[in-house]
Amino acid sequence: MTNEATRNIVIARLIANTLRKKRANNLIEIARDIGWLEKDLGGLKAVSNIIGISTGMIRRFLSVEQLCPEVQKLVEKRKIDLINIVHYMKNFKPEAQKTIAKKVIAGELSANDVRVLAPLHNSLPNLSIDQLISRVQKSKNIRVYVAYFRIPLGFKDMETLKRRFEKIVGKNNILSLSIKDSVGTLELNSLGQKELREAAKERKMTLRKFVEMTIEK
Repeated sequence: MTNEATRNIVIARLIANTLRKKRANNLIEIARDIGWLEKDLGGLKAVSNIIGISTGMIRRFLSVEQLCPEVQKLVEKRKIDLINIVHYMKNFKPEAQKTIAKKVIAGELSANDVRVLAPLHNSLPNLSIDQLISRVQKSKNIRVYVAYFRIPLGFKDMETLKRRFEKIVGKNNILSLSIKDSVGTLELNSLGQKELREAAKERKMTLRKFVEMTIEK
């Protein structure tokens, strides 16, 4: 088979696996195809252009490469087959990944639960993965409001930022606050969300503008 023929097969397979809800292949196989096409075309941008999805989404599929071998085997067997779960699991060390995987397979953690675990781990690094999972499970019936915001270049004073938000919404209403790759994540309970909205309303600002102002003080 010529290289061009192989390329066309890989492209067709990737389009089918990334643009449809039902995938014929597991995430390991998809990542392998992406890697092959990246080398063949010279970069992820070229892959993005030819299969019609963003480079950000492509990197989500490649997240599976950052999982430990034991969890990768579970993905290969499609016991774990959701891209969002794989994407957020990559933020944890191998032992934590294995614990999360067991809970996911047992139906004790959803994709949304795993998403919440990542920022919670960043804000509470001293807690074990079992303790973090316990917190998430206990808070399942609590409505969570999540705000994402850009962090100014060089900003490192998390404690000051946390105190600013605590002053606005109350310490007990902040579930977590974390920064990663210049993006901040603030998680509030329903009362915290209400306090934040009221504070923004008093300033006659949108919620986004009010959060940005709070950061840039």
